Amino acid sequence: MKQEFAHWLAAVAIFFVAACGSDDDPMTVETPTCQYDSGLNGLECAGATYTEVLTACTPEATDYQPRNGVAGANGWPTCISDDNVYHLVGDSMPSAAARSIAFESMGQKLWKNPCAPSKEEFLSARDDYSVAEGLASRVARRQDISYPEVPGADKFACSSEGIPEAYPDRCAGPAKLKPIIDDAFVKGIGQQQPVVQAARIEAALLWFFYLSLPSEVWTCGFSNIRDCDSAVGYYTQLSARGAPTGLARYVAALGPETHNRIYDGLLAVRCWRDVDSEMPATAGASYYDLAQAQLDRAALRGIALIVRERIGKIGCVTGEAQQAQIEFTKVLGGLLNHAASSVDATMAETLKAYTDAPSTDAAAITNAQEALDQLFDCP
Repeated sequence: MKQEFAHWLAAVAIFFVAACGSDDDPMTVETPTCQYDSGLNGLECAGATYTEVLTACTPEATDYQPRNGVAGANGWPTCISDDNVYHLVGDSMPSAAARSIAFESMGQKLWKNPCAPSKEEFLSARDDYSVAEGLASRVARRQDISYPEVPGADKFACSSEGIPEAYPDRCAGPAKLKPIIDDAFVKGIGQQQPVVQAARIEAALLWFFYLSLPSEVWTCGFSNIRDCDSAVGYYTQLSARGAPTGLARYVAALGPETHNRIYDGLLAVRCWRDVDSEMPATAGASYYDLAQAQLDRAALRGIALIVRERIGKIGCVTGEAQQAQIEFTKVLGGLLNHAASSVDATMAETLKAYTDAPSTDAAAITNAQEALDQLFDCP
């Protein structure tokens, strides 16, 4: 299976290189002729626009901030990340980066498609998703480590039969995300509201990528130290801070500083494992806690910005395109409920009431966006 995945990754890499074209052989971009339009082309409206202003936000006193150029600042020891660059723990690109590339490939066929995606495009995207050792294999076992572990000694019990049903919050991948994605593929292939199904898959996979950040950092401490590389691969395919891809592309487009703070958090993770490179990690436990808190705070705001934008788009369109934004909001909005309730229970209820049943009412849209702005105000 791993060999098949490697062959697939090589093919994807060749595809992306070829797709870029060259000066000698410029790529011709043709406007597709759609059977019917997705309704999302050039979608811009007041409710969906946002300019990030974080003048009222200050980092925590213990946050790792390599961009300040002072090694060992904020109580962190001098470490490998002080040059503001992520240095791999392993000696090669982690498979997580390939899964993020697969997500990008799926997007071109489904949710970024200027036409309503066809049966054939859904089938092709499902191939991207289902390749051995690819996205589907990881969605089926992804945990939400913000919830208590499954009782017992097996830290990977969510992969066991019957456990996801008993612990759906902890086993979010198999219990919550996999059913959404599987159902959306079946309906999309059957051409039942294909634009809506594409949006559901997109939202569920963005939830998966968010969960993968803290989860991979967690297992980096006791299972495989290279999982720290995987966290970066899931966020931005190991690209440089200034060239965001995958989930990072979404966040950077809406909140450039939020993206930078997520990247700072990933560098904090690498600093932790540089300070304590033992397996399992022992001496740097406090740095693990600091890195996880810094990373998750910024990543949650990143997700909140994405949900905020999609809520705004609900008022921009009609028909299936509008329903796609509604379904996207219902799926990814569900991710934020747990974290929101720990910040402000009342505001969290306002947000949950909207994301459970998104409305086209302008006042309701504004109230939901304001709730997000207050709950997740600073990265």
